[in-house]
Amino acid sequence: MTRFVARWVKAAQDRWRAWDERDVVSLSQKLTDPAVRSGVILDLTRREYRALREFNRRVIASTPGAVFYPLLARVEGRGLRQLRRADKG
Repeated sequence: MTRFVARWVKAAQDRWRAWDERDVVSLSQKLTDPAVRSGVILDLTRREYRALREFNRRVIASTPGAVFYPLLARVEGRGLRQLRRADKG
């Protein structure tokens, strides 16, 4: 019974926050592309946009001295946004 409840709780959390681990991985692959550092506008899905906060939290937790850098992104359904992403200082 506990596993069943745990699966339901996990599914509810994933639905509530509207992103999952695949979105964080996809976002990190897009952000590590060298073209992003040269000022290219990045195309993000809504789920990747929502996963950006978790991505930044993980970078800050694992990298002492991490710094935020500006990033232009076209977010699906929201238009052009200026975002902040954490990276090594």
